[in-house]
Amino acid sequence: MHGKVITIDPQKCIGCKQCAMNCSYKHEGVYSKSMARIKFVSFEEICLTVPVTCAYCEDPVCEKVCPTGAMTRDPKTGFAKVVEELCIGCKECANACPIGAIDMHPTKKVPLRCDLCGGDPQCVEYCPGKALKYEDISVAMKDKRRKRVMGIITDQYGEVL
Repeated sequence: MHGKVITIDPQKCIGCKQCAMNCSYKHEGVYSKSMARIKFVSFEEICLTVPVTCAYCEDPVCEKVCPTGAMTRDPKTGFAKVVEELCIGCKECANACPIGAIDMHPTKKVPLRCDLCGGDPQCVEYCPGKALKYEDISVAMKDKRRKRVMGIITDQYGEVL
């Protein structure tokens, strides 16, 4: 199974949305934020926009709730996939996604779900701020733990030791 994920550093994101433009071009042949497999959460009060993409959950709820089996993964690679011919457009997957990473295609009415571009994510390649990384899950989790502990140490002692 696939052991790499896209990680996001919100502090490096410059809000340009080049990740979305290159994602939609790779999958749809057009530059369109609404056709990208990466979404955004905006925090206007602090002038911050953060990209959100599929977290590749261990036990994906989006796949469980799909009544037709259209939400699946490639058994060899582990990459997410949507079998468009099976999709009935019910939006259960989008409603079930705990992080809001799934939207519906504006014209096809099928889910837009990150497939990691088959192992060469275009969002990562074209991110000018280097806010996105494609890395092994073990490295991502190690970095996440370190950041969390550093935050606790900083909160507790006022400075990083």
